[in-house]
Amino acid sequence: MQWTEVSPGCYERSFDSLEQFYRIIADAGAPLNKQHYLVSCTLRLKILPPVHEVQNAWKALRKQYPQIAAMPDETGTRFRYTVPSSTELNAWVQETLVVDQGRSANDIYEKEQPSSLFLLFYLPQARELLFRMPHWRIDGIGLMYLQTAFLRILSNGPSEKFQFDGSEAKYLAPSLDQIATVQLKTTAETSQAADEELGVFLRGLPSISIPTLPNVVPTTPRRIMSYFCEDTTQRIISTCKSRGLSVTAAIHSALVVATLPHAQHEFNSETRGQGGGKYTGFNAIDLRKYLPVPYNGPEAAVSIYHTGIPVSIDLAVHKSFESIAAEFQYGYRRNLSKDEPRNIFNFLAEYINKVVELLNAQPPDPLRAPAHPELSSIGLINDHLQAKHEGSASTIEVEEWWIAMEGINRLLLTKVWTWSGRMCLSVNWNEAFYEDSFVVKFLGEWKQIVLKELDIN
Repeated sequence: MQWTEVSPGCYERSFDSLEQFYRIIADAGAPLNKQHYLVSCTLRLKILPPVHEVQNAWKALRKQYPQIAAMPDETGTRFRYTVPSSTELNAWVQETLVVDQGRSANDIYEKEQPSSLFLLFYLPQARELLFRMPHWRIDGIGLMYLQTAFLRILSNGPSEKFQFDGSEAKYLAPSLDQIATVQLKTTAETSQAADEELGVFLRGLPSISIPTLPNVVPTTPRRIMSYFCEDTTQRIISTCKSRGLSVTAAIHSALVVATLPHAQHEFNSETRGQGGGKYTGFNAIDLRKYLPVPYNGPEAAVSIYHTGIPVSIDLAVHKSFESIAAEFQYGYRRNLSKDEPRNIFNFLAEYINKVVELLNAQPPDPLRAPAHPELSSIGLINDHLQAKHEGSASTIEVEEWWIAMEGINRLLLTKVWTWSGRMCLSVNWNEAFYEDSFVVKFLGEWKQIVLKELDIN
C-alpha cells in the first residue's frame, strides 16, 4: 500500500483496512445526508490573523502535508493525490478554506452538511479556526500535529514560494498496514486470533443500555463539555498516580459508575438501576508508540494510526469504582505488540474485517441498537499543541481547543482531554435519541463521581 506515481503528477495508494473501516461507517449515513464520526476540531484564537495570511498558510500546509488534498478515486478504494498547477491550487483553497462571517464552530458542527473534503473554516466573528473532515482521513493525535504545523506557519509566515512540482509527494503518509507490516492475507491463524480478540466483545453482549427516545432517524448532532479547574485537575492526576491508576482508567470507571443508575438489561425499563449486567464496547488505542520513526510523530500526521480493542466488564462481579478501574487499567496498559495474549499487528486487517461484519449486522429492532457511553481519551493536548506560538511574523495564541464528532447512532460519544492545565469531560450525541436535559444531567453526574471516588472535595 505504498504511494505510486501512476501517471505524471498523479499518485495513488489503496485504502488500508482501518481507512476502509471508517469509510464504510461514514458511507452508511450517506442516504440520510449524515456522516458518522465526522470530525470537527476548533481553535479559538486570541487574535485571528487576516484571511489572506490564513490562505497562504493553508497552501504551505498542503506542501508539508499533501494528503489533506488527496481524494478517493472513482472506485472509492484508493487515495489519489494530484500535483496542482497554480490555478488548481487556488481553486483548491477556494473550495476547502471556507470564510463564514456569521457562524460559530458550534453552528457548523450542528448544521453543516457532511463532505469528503478536508476543510478549514475561517470564522472571524467567533475568532475560530475549525478543522472539519471525515475520520477516515485523520485521527485526533494526527490532527493536533497538523494544527501545530499550521500555527507555526502562521506565526512565522510561509518560508518559501509555493511551488508544487511533485516533490511534496515524498510527504504522503503510508498506510498503517504497510508500516506495521500487517498480515493482509487471511489464514486460519489470523482468523482464529481475530475471533479470540472479538470473543471478549461477543461474550459481553448485550451491553447494558441507557434509555433513549423512541426515534429511528438521526437528526442534529449535539455536544457539551465541562472543565475541572487547574487545581482540581492536578489533584485528580496526583490521586490517580498515588493509587497506581492511569487517569483514563479512572475517568472511564467513573463514566460506567455514572451509567449504573440509568442502566437497563435487555432494553427492559423495569430493570433500570438494578445493577449487574455487562458494560461492553471498544476502547480507542493509539498505535503510534508501536511504529518506527518517523511514523510515530508529526511527519505522518495525516493518518489514522489507532484501533479499537474490545472491553467487557461483568458488573455483577466488578461493582465498585476501584474494581471497574482495575479492569480498564489492564486493557489500557496492554502491550498490543506482545504475543500474550495476542499481537494485534499479526491479525489487524482480519480483525477489522470481522468488526465491520459485526457492526453491519443491524438488530431487527432499531430501538434495541447499542445505547451506552463509550470513551475516547485524547490526553494532554499541550503535549502536541502549544497554546502560544511565537514566530518571526507574529504571535498566535490559542484560547480554547475542542473536538467533537457527529454521531448517527444511539451511543453517547464521550471524551476526556486536558487543555492548558484544565481537564475537560465532553459528550457528543444525536438529538434524535437523547433529550438535552438528560445529557446535561448525565455529564454533571459523571463529573461528580470523578470527584467523589477520588476523594476530592
